[in-house]
Amino acid sequence: MTLVDTDVIPRFASGVRLKHDQVRSRHVVLGPELLVDLNQTGHAILKEVDGSRSIAKIIERLATEFEVDAELITTDVREFCTGMLRRQVLSQ
Repeated sequence: MTLVDTDVIPRFASGVRLKHDQVRSRHVVLGPELLVDLNQTGHAILKEVDGSRSIAKIIERLATEFEVDAELITTDVREFCTGMLRRQVLSQ
């Protein structure tokens, strides 16, 4: 599997949004014929997606927020974003 490059600037696909589902008391991604339940990690990554930050910047921000070495989370963030691109939650 080829992972998305860190210089890619992800944004939510058309009609897709991040939302807190009060019924489930969870964060979810909603879109046309799409509902993705997110864990805390997925939510932390997607809340950084704004259409102007590269994946490298998102990794940097998460590393600062959670006080971890960016190298430790780079593969996880790239794998998550690759999966979200494949599911058409994100676009580039």
